[in-house]
Amino acid sequence: MTAPFLSLAQIRNRLILTARWVLREHGPGPDGRCPICRTADCPPAAAARDVLRAATQVHLWCPPAQPPGPDGDAPRRADDAG
Repeated sequence: MTAPFLSLAQIRNRLILTARWVLREHGPGPDGRCPICRTADCPPAAAARDVLRAATQVHLWCPPAQPPGPDGDAPRRADDAG
């Protein structure tokens, strides 16, 4: 299935799976360095951790629990006078 036909949940799940795959591939070896990048602070692993953190903490597609209160700056209608 191609991206234009995916739901937000499917896109989120694919991001999570890809980030986990990157963390498996770029996990530190016995010497503490990434086996692919050969660095102690692997940029792809850091980016994958950031993606996982963002994908699991923020749910942008969920509506707020309660509608926002009336806006004090919004103009009032004639039938709202009180």
